[in-house]
Amino acid sequence: MMGKNVLVFVLAFAGARSFAFADRTLEVAPGGLTPQRALEKIRAAKAAGDKGAWTVRVKAGVHALRETLAFRPEDSGTPEAPVRWIGEAGKSVLAGGEHVAGWRDDGDGSWSAPLPKAPDGKPAFFEQLWVNGRRAERARLPDKGWFKTRDMTCEEEKGSVPENFVERLVVADPAAAPLAKTPADELAWAQMCLIDKWTFARRILRGVGAVSNGVAVTTHAPAAWPHFARWNANSTIVAFENVRAAFDAPGEWFYDAKAGRVRYRPLPGEDVAKAVVLAPSAGLSRLVAFAGDPGKGAFVHDVSFEGLSFEATASKTVASAPVAAATKGAFAPPASGPTESWQHQAAQSSDAAIVCEGARRVTWKNCAVRHTANYAFRFDDGCQHDEIVDCTLEDLGAGGIWMGARENVPPPGEGGEMRRREYLGTGPKSVAHNLVSNCTIRAAGKFNPEGTGVAIAHASFCRVIHCDIHDVMYTGVSVGWTWGWKGSVAQHNEIAYNRIHDLGKHEMSDMGGVYTLGTSFGTHVHHNVIHDVWAYAYGGWGLYTDEGSEDVVMDHNLVWNTEDGGFHQHYGAGNTVRNNVFAWNKSVAAFRLSRDKVDGVPCSVNFACNVVIVDGSPFMAPGCASVRGVWANNVWWDVQGKATFGGTKWPEWNAQDREWNSVCADPLFVDAKNFDFRLKPESPAFARGFKAWDYAEAGVKQEAR
Repeated sequence: MMGKNVLVFVLAFAGARSFAFADRTLEVAPGGLTPQRALEKIRAAKAAGDKGAWTVRVKAGVHALRETLAFRPEDSGTPEAPVRWIGEAGKSVLAGGEHVAGWRDDGDGSWSAPLPKAPDGKPAFFEQLWVNGRRAERARLPDKGWFKTRDMTCEEEKGSVPENFVERLVVADPAAAPLAKTPADELAWAQMCLIDKWTFARRILRGVGAVSNGVAVTTHAPAAWPHFARWNANSTIVAFENVRAAFDAPGEWFYDAKAGRVRYRPLPGEDVAKAVVLAPSAGLSRLVAFAGDPGKGAFVHDVSFEGLSFEATASKTVASAPVAAATKGAFAPPASGPTESWQHQAAQSSDAAIVCEGARRVTWKNCAVRHTANYAFRFDDGCQHDEIVDCTLEDLGAGGIWMGARENVPPPGEGGEMRRREYLGTGPKSVAHNLVSNCTIRAAGKFNPEGTGVAIAHASFCRVIHCDIHDVMYTGVSVGWTWGWKGSVAQHNEIAYNRIHDLGKHEMSDMGGVYTLGTSFGTHVHHNVIHDVWAYAYGGWGLYTDEGSEDVVMDHNLVWNTEDGGFHQHYGAGNTVRNNVFAWNKSVAAFRLSRDKVDGVPCSVNFACNVVIVDGSPFMAPGCASVRGVWANNVWWDVQGKATFGGTKWPEWNAQDREWNSVCADPLFVDAKNFDFRLKPESPAFARGFKAWDYAEAGVKQEAR
């Protein structure tokens, strides 16, 4: 009987027939219909004229993908008849790999298993491994933290084709000495990981040698890559991965290419007979892709996912041909071998588990993306009105979500040249009107620490609201992707009611809880709670308006426990910072400004109705008084009584008439020492127009889950 016009297909589609109004259901199950075959069946039905809604029910289990599940415009639904993929929440997994089998106890405190096979039948290469649901640590020097560097050089390798550079550095630390024991034929499978300020790189080792209390390291870089000339020993730190001599601690693993095995040292209580080990053996950096063509007006639309988990992706590998040329073929890895990279900022070139181009009205609800080598989501050209709601993104190689068109161009009809003006329209290639709501984004930057919780680049009218973003190596939310006074389409974005914390971890530098770049008319950052932002070399701010930030409004934010200022403006114009609380921030409590005029454009910021409390830190850095704007109705308080403004004490600062109606007085928090920043009714802030709000409203609303 066909109740409610529903026809169930379990293993096969009955043929190319046209059902104009019927709803269809397919069931994907381990050992039965695969996700790829389900997609193909829907495609065939639509090609035959079917116009009904489709539901794909994905049963519990790990569904190992051998190829990217690629949606094309012809796979689209409609608002009235969508295509829905529904799983059993937390149980239905689409994975880019399979469980590693054949484990044995080697009797030396480690286990080993044969390398799993890639889809082409050859031994799979992978740079991540998950044991019993936990990302295992790859054999690493040092086990924790990073080595400092010195004697960094970069020289052109004469006669190389194409032109290449030889990079050298010294790690003068006895703990690095085991690296020098690495056999020459294993160097191609080891990596040097390098952080400098906000950038990260991976290099394959070309040579190592012992020096006094440490090692000297040699790598190569093609001319197209920035190199050590951009780095310096004051801010550059390194670590080494997949080194046999470092395979010495419980919880670590080692890719043993020479033996054709993967090795693992178990944690206490782990059983070789019961271990569940997952590797991204399919070599997929993308599990799902939406392949529209915005330039031709072809979009993938009205597709939704609910209750599905997407897991286990491989790193995007740079072709090794230039490296092979540079080393004349000596120990150069295959194209599927270790990653070499240079990212620049925010892991901008990183792939994602779910990649969208030309996606419209595509939604994810109550889904999870975890165990990736890269971003969870990436929205490129033409993605509009897409939603990620009530999802968990965790254990991420890079960041959570990258969102933005490839080019910063004005919408059609608004002139062909970018200017510092407001843009209200969108075009076919615009990324706009997307929503990230009530999501948890955590444990990011595990393979590339540049990854950002949410990065909104060349995109407009996007919202990130009520999210928990934490345990991220770099910035929490980044908005804008244009440096200087060039104009930008990254406008009218809203970052609100998020809880953003535990960033940087004293490893990355120059980051913020919320970071902005470029002209940003209509961008509003409000009602966020930001705390514990810790940098290595410098920076670590709560709210950060970087180069050319313009017309950003930041209000009703609570910022506490940051490495540097609660707010920092590199340079910008017309930004407003009002009705915020800045507490216990370290180097500069509330306000750091770098420049008062850039390329003839005066910098300015309006700073009003803010409450600032410090414990001996200066309220602001020297030079802030030269930056234009309205400063008024602020409450400043130093529990140590120092109260300095860039070296000037309160009486002298106040006498300069720099501010209007501000006061240096106890703001009367309920219990600031224990991070209760509610104000007592008699607080002097209220007399100056401060509006209280409920900080508990920030973050994920559990009742919505």
